[in-house]
Amino acid sequence: MGEIVPNHTIARQILDFFGENHCGGVPEIFVNELGKFETLTLYEGDEFLVKEYQFSYTEDYIMKFRTETIKYIELAFFLNGADVIRDSVNGKNGEYKLFHHYIYFTPENADVEIQFQKETSYKNLDIYVSKDYFHQLVESSGLLKDFILTIDQNKAASLFPEGLPITPQMMGILLEIKKCTLEGLYKEYFIKSKILNLLLLIFEFAKNKETKKKTSINTYEIHKLMEVKEFIEGNLKSFYTIEQLSIKFGINEFKLKNGFKELFGDGVFHYASKLRMKEALYLLKNSDFSIKEIAYHLGYASPSSFSVAFKNEVGVGPSYYRKN
Repeated sequence: MGEIVPNHTIARQILDFFGENHCGGVPEIFVNELGKFETLTLYEGDEFLVKEYQFSYTEDYIMKFRTETIKYIELAFFLNGADVIRDSVNGKNGEYKLFHHYIYFTPENADVEIQFQKETSYKNLDIYVSKDYFHQLVESSGLLKDFILTIDQNKAASLFPEGLPITPQMMGILLEIKKCTLEGLYKEYFIKSKILNLLLLIFEFAKNKETKKKTSINTYEIHKLMEVKEFIEGNLKSFYTIEQLSIKFGINEFKLKNGFKELFGDGVFHYASKLRMKEALYLLKNSDFSIKEIAYHLGYASPSSFSVAFKNEVGVGPSYYRKN
C-alpha cells in the first residue's frame, strides 16, 4: 500500500493540533526499552473522556491484552503513523487507516492484539462516549440501533468498519477542543457541544447510509476533491472550467462534477459563486468600494455580470441590497 498523504488543510490542522499544548494540561510521559509513550487528557467527565496519544516503538511490537470492565464506546481519530494499523479482537481481524476515524466497541474479557511498526510516530485522538449517553442518541436511527443492540449483548461492534475520512470540518472541531482554555461548567458545556457536533456529522452519514445513498468516490478522489475545494476558497477571483480543474488536479471530469456535489452538497460552480457572494455581501456592508470595484475585485468581467450573479444568489441586486 502506498503512503497516504492528507489534504493540505488537514495536514496544517494536524501540525497545529500537535504543535503545542493549547489546553494547559500536563502530559504523562513514559519511556522504557520498548519506546516512548505520551498521554494527554484533554477532558474528563461522566459522559465523555477525551485523550490524545503519541507513541513510538523501537522494534516491531504486538501488544496483547485482555479487556476488563468497558463502559465507553470509542471514537478513534488516526492522525499519524503507519498507513494501516491491524488488530485482532477475539480472533477477528480489523484494519484502521491513517487519516480516518472509527466508532467501535470492544467487549469485556476480549483478547486483543494490536500490531505496531518500529520507529513509527503514532499520533491519535480518542473520544470515549459512555454507553448510557450513546443510548440516548440512537433512538431515531435503525442502523445505530443495531449497533447499540450488539453492544448491549457484550459483542464487538463497529459502526463503520471501513472507517470514514477525517474532513477539515471534523479536524477543526478537534482543534477547538484542544485549544479550549475554559474552566468548570463553561468548559464542560463547550466540550460537550463540540463532541455533539462531531456525532451529528457522523450520524448524518449514518442516515445517508440507511437510505442506501452509497458513495461512488474512493479515498484518493476524496482527497483530490478536498484540494479542489481548497483551491476554490483561495482563488475567488479565478474563473475556470471543469476541464481545467480536472487537468490541474488529475481527477476525472465526471468524478469532479458528481463527486464534489456528493461530498460537499454543492456543484463546483455554485459553491464558488456562493463564496464570491459571501465576500460581496461583506464588502457591500463594510466598505466604500463601488459596485464596479467589487465586481472587478471578485474577478467578474463587468459590473453587469456581477449584478446578475448576485441577484441569482441573493434574490436582489447589489445596489438594492446596499441601500436597504
